[in-house]
Amino acid sequence: MLDTVLSRVEADIHELEILDAEFLESSNWYRSSRPDRRKMLEKSAEALLHQSPRTRGPHLRRVDVTGEESARLAQSMAHTTLFVLVENRESDGALVRAAMDVFATKAACDLCFGTGALASPPAFSFDSGGGHGELPKVLAQRLNDAADRGLRPRIVVIADSDGEWIGDVKNHATKIRNRCTEAKVPCPPLNKRTAENYIPDAVWQAWAAEPDHTTARPVVDALLRLSYHQRDHVRIGSGNEDPWDSAKPPAASLFADVPDTDRELLKRASLTGRGSNAIASMFERYRSEITTAGLQARDRAGDLEAVARFIEGEL
Repeated sequence: MLDTVLSRVEADIHELEILDAEFLESSNWYRSSRPDRRKMLEKSAEALLHQSPRTRGPHLRRVDVTGEESARLAQSMAHTTLFVLVENRESDGALVRAAMDVFATKAACDLCFGTGALASPPAFSFDSGGGHGELPKVLAQRLNDAADRGLRPRIVVIADSDGEWIGDVKNHATKIRNRCTEAKVPCPPLNKRTAENYIPDAVWQAWAAEPDHTTARPVVDALLRLSYHQRDHVRIGSGNEDPWDSAKPPAASLFADVPDTDRELLKRASLTGRGSNAIASMFERYRSEITTAGLQARDRAGDLEAVARFIEGEL
């Protein structure tokens, strides 16, 4: 069992801490290990002497191996992927990737999208049932799977609020968050309406500057003229959709000062692109435009930085 745990250490998915080097050297397991593995174990023991206490992930969580049962647990945990559960693998997944690129450590990003993604099983993966209606089912499945294996769930849940005004969180989002609290599963809230509402100005401007998007430039200008909180809750639709519901007083109040001409532009426009991967394409194509300052300007509450920290903490 220890050998299979060490295979994940050697693949740089997890780290090893050896608290008693003298006990290690006297063990039959150490003596029977191949030379390159003994050298790796010696380096791990020496590194612990010079390692400062960690204040952020990855590798914050520990499994102490003191016997056969704990070794079996360590083996199972080491070969369990960290799943990030999202409503939409493309749009929400792209938003999480952007948050990790900007706010996470290089080590965490490499585990999620670099060498860790090539391991078997991978260190990190998205999981989605395709919409908020399926997310509770995916969550239940992952919780049941962990319970059946006697493990702590290795999941982080990301759910849009779908809020139409400040403080509005739809029932389906509230239920997901409450279930995560009950199960002690991290669920950093996204308090803007959808993933599209987090797109920074520079990305919209770069997209509108493309020759193929000439007709969309007045629409992007209208979008960027909205106030900070209006940007948080405007519907970014696929065309011929009201950007907010004036029949709901809180929404009508929030958008009361928006000119009719801007509302009409936003209503007629298709800013989500073609298919569910449109936002993913935008984040990928204009990655160079995504900066810490740009994301923070669009996300003053720090939702995306919290997402990155929670994922780091579980790796």
